[in-house]
Amino acid sequence: MFWRRRIVLAAVFLGILLTPAGAAEAGFVPPLDRVGTDEGEVYWKGCMAGDAQVHSRKCVFGDPGSKRRVVLLGDSHAAHWGGALNRLGKRRGWKVIVLTRASCPAALASVDKYCDIWRRNVFKRIKRMKPGLVLVGSAANRQAYSVLRYGHKLSRQASERRLVAGMVRTFRFLKRWAGETVLIRDQSVAPFDVTTCLRKNWRHARRCGFRPTRTMTRSYDYKAARRFGVRVIDPQQLLCPNRFCRPLDGRFQIYRNDSHLAATFTRRQYRWLGRKIGNPWPEIKKRQKRRQEDSNSGFPEPLGRTMWPGAAGILGG
Repeated sequence: MFWRRRIVLAAVFLGILLTPAGAAEAGFVPPLDRVGTDEGEVYWKGCMAGDAQVHSRKCVFGDPGSKRRVVLLGDSHAAHWGGALNRLGKRRGWKVIVLTRASCPAALASVDKYCDIWRRNVFKRIKRMKPGLVLVGSAANRQAYSVLRYGHKLSRQASERRLVAGMVRTFRFLKRWAGETVLIRDQSVAPFDVTTCLRKNWRHARRCGFRPTRTMTRSYDYKAARRFGVRVIDPQQLLCPNRFCRPLDGRFQIYRNDSHLAATFTRRQYRWLGRKIGNPWPEIKKRQKRRQEDSNSGFPEPLGRTMWPGAAGILGG
């Protein structure tokens, strides 16, 4: 992973050199010369496995002491939502466990040997912890992924069927060992680097938007979820309202390159994510509601009797 970090830092340094002075002062958040490294908590705390790593670190976010466990599983596109899930976990009392690896889909399909071993190991962890909710996310675009067959990589198009079958196998495993599984569907990929475009067009940011091109021919995540009956959270309307993918949300940059979302933006979407997830522990909500009803009831009405009109006011009801 060290060499990848060096490449990212070199790209950021080059961006600083090439960013016009006016663009640097445009008021974007993060600034244009820093958005390239706006990867979020999952990266900052070393929770993104990569290279020859076959185990994920013990990365816990949200409420570490909670017994309500939520797992974030997948690749760098799952990691987009780590910051939002961290904030949501703190507010709702969820222990959030992050299991992510770069360039490694959640689907049980072979893309490289280290990814395959890593996936096997994290599935063992999920089996042991039995979380109440698993959020799954993986890149599913024109670039990702090429499946290995007999040691040779298939084309992206030829890989689709195997990726669908592999994701169904993943969902089948999670159904057995997790309370609920939810897919966060992959978003549209820009046909260019959005941040590079903004450096050149910072006065006219809309020029750096694009029309979404996500198609069903490369949507193995969605196909598998529909086939297996897994609930889907689709960020497309959030990112691309009216079929136009905007580069900015107010002054907040949405993308940090062509295919990854900026962590500062996604972290702010925790309320949206919370609404989409709902309540994975409905029995807890029911108990809380019953306790509230009991505390508000005063003394109960005797069985078989009906209070007369106005009795509630007299009795303080």
